[in-house]
Amino acid sequence: MRRSLVSTLIISAAAGCVLLPGIGAAPLWEEDEPKNAACSLAMLDSGDWIVPTFNGELRVEKPPLVNWIQLAGISLLGRNEAGVRIGSVVLTVGTCLLSGWLGRLLAGPSVGLLTGLIMASCVWTAIGGRAATPDAPLVFCTTLAATIFAHGLRHRPTEPLSLGHATGIGLACGLAILAKGPVGLVLPLVSFAACRWCLDRGDSAGWLARIGTASAATRLLLSGGVALAVALPWYLLVSIKTGGRCLEEFFFVHNVGRFAAPMEGHDGSLAYYPLVLAVGLFPWSLVILAVPLHAVFVWKTTPTTSERRLPLAFAGCWAAAWVGAFSLAGTKLPGYVWPAYPGLALLTAMYLADWLDGRTGWEKSLWRRLSPAAVMHVGLGSVALVGGGFVVGLPLVARRFAPGQEWLGLIGLVPIAAAGLAAVAERYGQRRRCLAILASSAVLLLALLGGVAAVRLARHQGTASLLAAVPPSSQPGCWAGLHPISPSLVFYTGAEVRSLPDAAACRDHLLTDPAARLVIRAARLGEILPQLPSDCRLLSLKPPSFDPALAIIGRTGRPPAGTLAQQPPAPSQVPLERF
Repeated sequence: MRRSLVSTLIISAAAGCVLLPGIGAAPLWEEDEPKNAACSLAMLDSGDWIVPTFNGELRVEKPPLVNWIQLAGISLLGRNEAGVRIGSVVLTVGTCLLSGWLGRLLAGPSVGLLTGLIMASCVWTAIGGRAATPDAPLVFCTTLAATIFAHGLRHRPTEPLSLGHATGIGLACGLAILAKGPVGLVLPLVSFAACRWCLDRGDSAGWLARIGTASAATRLLLSGGVALAVALPWYLLVSIKTGGRCLEEFFFVHNVGRFAAPMEGHDGSLAYYPLVLAVGLFPWSLVILAVPLHAVFVWKTTPTTSERRLPLAFAGCWAAAWVGAFSLAGTKLPGYVWPAYPGLALLTAMYLADWLDGRTGWEKSLWRRLSPAAVMHVGLGSVALVGGGFVVGLPLVARRFAPGQEWLGLIGLVPIAAAGLAAVAERYGQRRRCLAILASSAVLLLALLGGVAAVRLARHQGTASLLAAVPPSSQPGCWAGLHPISPSLVFYTGAEVRSLPDAAACRDHLLTDPAARLVIRAARLGEILPQLPSDCRLLSLKPPSFDPALAIIGRTGRPPAGTLAQQPPAPSQVPLERF
């Protein structure tokens, strides 16, 4: 019990240090974060928690679980970045703890601690875990379902899951459906049945009979029925309230359509996700090639009755279900395979635990001169190489987009130093110290990247910095932008924003509405400046950064009452003739 408590505290501390720094300081990143946040505010203001809307229009891309979670965060921390992100942070800490418990159930305390730490201190957890998107709720719910399945598998490895375990899986998958749709049910159940199929010792008459046996042992019908009972009420209500439009577009456009063909330019080859995982699992991807080789070696060299097969079968099927399904999909995004990370963390932890105990053997079967120490040193070299990339790359990025922040390149010294210290520890046989150095340096690196580098680089990026320079007296008004408008503009103004089709419509907006506020790319100013009335002013101008230069033009007539989501201090108004 004491050891379990210590592991829980270590994993929680690591996840908190990675995720919390900067969640309220960096502005929301386009496109998804401000869309989700503005949709949540619309729910709060309208009192309608069933129909998601964005900028006054029906939003069909995502179910509402992320919005309901954000409403809780907003009630705690306010209508700001921290308020809409804190729910993702809390759920991701929970995911890391569940991953640790998962590893502990299937492979013991040491593997459990390593699994939780790997999940807490990899790059994609640091990115997705602080983002105001549905990914964190989906990963938490699916990992919860996986942990319940693992608990049932551990206690009844050769018998069907208990009714309680199957019901718990259904409840978790039902919430996953409310987070992101059918994948929250289909892929977990497929992976569970595949796991039971892999663990079947071949007593069944044939492969078809084994599939039936695995499905029955997993109680797929019960879990699926419970999941639908959880999710269907919202789907039915939103279908009734929108005349079926919401469900039709959600399923056929944003599920079937995204799987069948690339959308919004997000495509890729079969090599896409291996490369994504190499980045997303960093720095633990230092052994990304060794992990599958070790898993296959252990599977082949252990008896069919060995308990070491349990975690291998579960983690392999879990990761293969998510990575395999989305590798076949037409639309590809890095976050799609984040639910696979707990399984990948478990496989990585098993390899590292065997490396600690000197129990790896695949190296000699591959090449007789290859040693576990050589494999680790190659991996540590890759960590140092990435650190060198930060040392060189961050100053170059800062010089272009955030001048004066070139010192951020010093962050790259963290992985370089960690790789050197870890190599020395390994050379002297201090393998546990080697892993401790890697884990602590990973937490430090990600905390600096998320809490310092991202905040500094984003300071002059996006609509938030543009609106920050608008005088408070000029912030209320009738807002519009040239199509397509930035989703951040909707969130940070706290109002509906008209999307205007062309420069002529922008001119008409400013000429006919005394409370007009227009956001436009600075490069388009020349098209409308000559025809504007004298009471127009350039309220704010943002230089180009990661996004184009933007400008706000406003009338100084009779703006209506209203407030922005944020109220920062701003400089005085600038006459257009001075631009």
